[in-house]
Amino acid sequence: MEAIAIFNRCLRVFHVRKETELMYPRFLRFIEEAHRDGVIGDGRYAVALGKASKLQRFLIITKRSSLHTDQFNADMVLDFRRFISEEYKYVPLYPRLYPRGAGHRPPQKRFRNTTVVHDLKLLQAFFAELENTGEIRCSPFRKISAQKRRVMMHVMYDAPVFLRAEEVRQVMATKVPAELQWVKDLFVLNCAVGCRISDLLHLTPDKVTVSDEGIPFVHYIPSKTAKRQSTNREVITPLIEPALEIINRTGLQLVGPNLKYEKQRYNKTLRQLLKVCGITRRVSIFCLETGDNVYRPLYEVATSKLARKTHIDMLNKVQINYYAAGLHRQGSEAVFRYTGLELRDRYELLRAAFSI
Repeated sequence: MEAIAIFNRCLRVFHVRKETELMYPRFLRFIEEAHRDGVIGDGRYAVALGKASKLQRFLIITKRSSLHTDQFNADMVLDFRRFISEEYKYVPLYPRLYPRGAGHRPPQKRFRNTTVVHDLKLLQAFFAELENTGEIRCSPFRKISAQKRRVMMHVMYDAPVFLRAEEVRQVMATKVPAELQWVKDLFVLNCAVGCRISDLLHLTPDKVTVSDEGIPFVHYIPSKTAKRQSTNREVITPLIEPALEIINRTGLQLVGPNLKYEKQRYNKTLRQLLKVCGITRRVSIFCLETGDNVYRPLYEVATSKLARKTHIDMLNKVQINYYAAGLHRQGSEAVFRYTGLELRDRYELLRAAFSI
């Protein structure tokens, strides 16, 4: 009888273990299914795969590769949090896990808080789904105190960095070496259109049209939110003269066929371009080592998001602030029900922003 009881207990343990999967394969399947079902787009899918590789390295380095999803506990969440920010320390210790070249860039310094939080949020969403589907009893994030979770998930952003209108015109007026012309075209066009760099790199000439009023414009569905939109509504942006000149001259053949590689090359070359153009205004950046802001030339901290931020800031500065005019209290949405900017209005705003 005792032997039968022991056998039954082992059988129950076997069934419980059979119902849960190994941590990394299940996390990878969660990402694949989110992409398949349209929860995340192609861009976020690529980023999520990078986060999955990070989790896999964590499990290998901490000797937890055989861990099942129901065994990943709150202490491991905190361990993973530390691992994310300090992963650069493991690169020389585990060179086989950090290959170089072919698009691989091992971490070289401590990751910023925003990266850590975004990685943890994906892991939290993963465990929330497992909990909702009954695959695990309770997410390990629930075992972390509310106060500690607030600290873990708090994101502190730097002050927004963008080019002023006169700096954009300075870039446009600067003659640059031939090897920088492609990045100048891409940056100026992006400042004029304001879309995400991934959408800009996918634009084709058939996306450029002329309205009945004779105003050229570009139209596209943002790839980041395409699968989550309730309608197929496109973004429509008028094209001012500098943007139209670049499109006509290049045919939107601005980069090579490997878009992932070209985005990485763009970030690096953009900084060279801005330095050549004399964009040396100092901006504040938070330093993890000192815990304080430091000031660096703008060209040193530029990324592919700079043009989009610049576009939005330039348009904002040539519009009337509805709330400052006293028409409505701050945050009221009523004013947007009363009026709307039509294509010609936005075209004139862009011309005003670029002083054309």
